[in-house]
Amino acid sequence: MPDLSGNKKILIVRLGKIGDIIITSSVFDLMKKRYPGINISLLTLDKNRKVLKHNPNIDKIYFTNKNLSLFFLLFRLRKNKYDLILDLNDDPSKTSGTIRRILKAETTAAFDFGISPKPDIAIKQPLKYSTHIIERIKKLLEGLEIQIENNELKPALFIGKSELKDVKEQLNQDKRSSKIIAINLSAGAPIRYWPVLKWIELLNRISGKYQDYKILLLSTDADKELRENIGKNIPDSRLLRQKFNSFQHYASYICKADLLITADTAAVHIASAFNKPQIVLFPAVEWNFISWQPLSEISKSIKSKEESLAAISVEEVWLTFEEIIKEI
Repeated sequence: MPDLSGNKKILIVRLGKIGDIIITSSVFDLMKKRYPGINISLLTLDKNRKVLKHNPNIDKIYFTNKNLSLFFLLFRLRKNKYDLILDLNDDPSKTSGTIRRILKAETTAAFDFGISPKPDIAIKQPLKYSTHIIERIKKLLEGLEIQIENNELKPALFIGKSELKDVKEQLNQDKRSSKIIAINLSAGAPIRYWPVLKWIELLNRISGKYQDYKILLLSTDADKELRENIGKNIPDSRLLRQKFNSFQHYASYICKADLLITADTAAVHIASAFNKPQIVLFPAVEWNFISWQPLSEISKSIKSKEESLAAISVEEVWLTFEEIIKEI
């Protein structure tokens, strides 16, 4: 096993999406605590800048894309002579093999996907159909003989003070008299969009029965029209509008809400980072359903009977909502 004491240099590789970064961010904090003085760098995709903007546990972040610029970056990073490359990628990746081949670290650790060069510490990946992503990360770290306590690995996200202040000021008056349900409408794939008419029916049921709750519609800029069309069908007195559009503001909205309903797993991980109650809609993809379950203390998951979320009925979500309200 590599000796990680003292001023050792580690490069952590995680090339996934925003949700992957949120899920693995507690690894940085954990390693800083276990090995005081350690220097942690992260190699990740350029699209993750916004989620890592305020993370204090990483000494240096290298952003890249999977193109020719990556090779130039790797030859530059080779001069750093890392003591350990820890590859947290959860899927087979030729890019990961290329990174290990070019950087030539003293020790490499990763899941063994049979890709050359084989990592020095090659860990058999637990089955995706039966383990949460956190369990798989834990297995990889334990391969480095890193002791992990219960609940020490969990989603983590650092929000900027100015963005959080913006959202708090917008919601402050409503939070004095109401609780806020954040509704995330956007998703990373077409099958993960719940039909508009179903959203409208559900939200009108909620606003009609639960007068102490207000509805906050959230989406990406690309889905602004979707958000506005749904909002037109909700009573103005029950509706809160998304004022700020940056990722950090979006995360702040979820942080300040009392409940999240979402079909997108990035929103799930944000809510889990702040232990927010949530209802999550999943497609009928078993490994996805098992791997990306919410980690909030209070949560409910609904799995569609088909690959598309359209098969989930309004009644299913409504009954689940009534159940979670009692728990909250």
